[in-house]
Amino acid sequence: MAKNRENDITFEQSLSELEKISEQLESENISLDKAIELYEKGIELSKNCAEKLKNAKQKIERLTAAGSEADD
Repeated sequence: MAKNRENDITFEQSLSELEKISEQLESENISLDKAIELYEKGIELSKNCAEKLKNAKQKIERLTAAGSEADD
């Protein structure tokens, strides 16, 4: 998966793709080469999800801190 495409895909789309990959990997009708290709794509999607979650957490922490400062 290309790096610039990773940034364009939403968290939900990445998660959906990961679910599809998981289903494909669980099937017994898949070649080793295809399994490795899917696994590699899954790793990239997983990294994308982790990055989006990290960014969301940081944003929530900033908003929470800003809200706490406004209350003081």
